[in-house]
Amino acid sequence: MKMLKRLFRLTWLRRIARNSADLPPASIDPDEFSRLLCSGRAEDLRILAKRLSQRSRAHA
Repeated sequence: MKMLKRLFRLTWLRRIARNSADLPPASIDPDEFSRLLCSGRAEDLRILAKRLSQRSRAHA
């Protein structure tokens, strides 16, 4: 049983590492992301949603 758990854990870690390497670089600066998210203004949230959706379309 321990061997099976270890095998699944190793394959899962490989899958996570491979998927994170496939992602394109972030299209939004982390500071800007936090500023837009924390402001709470509807316009800032729209801007954030627009930028994040552009990233997902580019990845798809």
